[in-house]
Amino acid sequence: MPSTKRWARYYTDIAAAFGRWGRRDECIRALLAAEHHAPEEAHARPAVRTLVSGCTTIELRGLAACVGVLT
Repeated sequence: MPSTKRWARYYTDIAAAFGRWGRRDECIRALLAAEHHAPEEAHARPAVRTLVSGCTTIELRGLAACVGVLT
């Protein structure tokens, strides 16, 4: 993938698909991969914020804080 935006979009789309299928663990892994490959992009994406708010767990605590889901 040539850019961080594309990495973030790719993993966000994968996470959204897993979320719709009810595959929570895979959704979490895809969100964490998005943050790993493109942290700035992942933190700025509204879709990531929506997905994180729907499945906040210990694993996503750091990401949730970065996207403003936890207060």
